[in-house]
Amino acid sequence: MKLRIDLNLTVNHKKIRRIMKERELRSIVRPKFRKPKEAEITKPNILNRDFTASKPMEKLVTDITYIPTPHKMMYLSVIIDLFDTFPIAWHISDTPDRSLSIDTIKKIKRPERLSEAIIHSDQGIHYTNSDYVNLLKELGIKQSMSRKGNCWDNACAESFFSQYKSECIHLYKSRIKKPSDVYEVTAEFFDFYIYHRPQKKLNGLTPYQYRKSLGLI
Repeated sequence: MKLRIDLNLTVNHKKIRRIMKERELRSIVRPKFRKPKEAEITKPNILNRDFTASKPMEKLVTDITYIPTPHKMMYLSVIIDLFDTFPIAWHISDTPDRSLSIDTIKKIKRPERLSEAIIHSDQGIHYTNSDYVNLLKELGIKQSMSRKGNCWDNACAESFFSQYKSECIHLYKSRIKKPSDVYEVTAEFFDFYIYHRPQKKLNGLTPYQYRKSLGLI
C-alpha cells in the first residue's frame, strides 16, 4: 500500500517477498497475544446423584441460568439445599464472569454452618477457577462436580431452573422490558417459592413451613 500511495507502484506480495529475500531483509513480526488459559480445577463426583439429605446444609447444589431481556442477557446463580429444596442464596448479574458464583456463596447467611457440607456443580469455569475453589476450602466446604457434559448429575438444580423459567420468566415475559425487571420478578418468584408454593416432596408444605415444622426456623 505504501508503494502504491507514494510511488504509484503496484506489486504483489510475492514480488516483495522475493526482493526482501534477495536483500536479506526481515520484517518485524508482532507476536500474537494469547491470554493464558487458567488451569481448571476439577473435583470428583462425590454426590453421585444421591440427592437425599438428612439435615439442612448437608448437601447443596448450585448452577447458573440465563434470562434474556430486550437489551441484554442476565444471569441467575442459585444454591439449593437438597434437604428441603430451600434456596439458601441467589445472585443476579449482567456479566457471566467468575464473580457470579463467588458472590452467590458470599450471600449465604451464617456461612460457618457450611463446614463439612457438600456443594455440587457442573465443571464450568465458574466452579473450576482457583478463587472459587479456595473460597470453598476456606469455608470448609467439600466440592463435588458432575461428569463432563452430564446434566443428569445435577438434575435437582436443572429442575429448579425449569420451575423458575416456567413460573416466572415465561409467565411474566411481558413485564421484562429492562434488566432491572429481572430482579423484580425473580424476587417475587423466590418469595412465592419459599413461603407460598407447596411441594409434594415436603408433604404439601412450603420450604419455609417445612423448616418451621421441624423447629429449624
